[in-house]
Amino acid sequence: MEPIPGDYSMVCFGAVLVMVREGLDKTFYGRLRPILDKWIPEPLTVCGFSREDTLSFDNPKTVTESFAPRLKENVKARP
Repeated sequence: MEPIPGDYSMVCFGAVLVMVREGLDKTFYGRLRPILDKWIPEPLTVCGFSREDTLSFDNPKTVTESFAPRLKENVKARP
């Protein structure tokens, strides 16, 4: 049985603003503490994180709230 996204926590995400003339200098990377107790060891090994590592990551609400203004500033359409 394959994992269902809603049953597990996202532990990190990133975004890069691609500008034709300006390069890739606007980036965002967030590491999120899991909000659920369910987890699978294999995907974490691909990322290089242990379960203990992820438990020390930032509060997901704080991370997503810090990403929101970047979206608003840089996305012309509805994100």
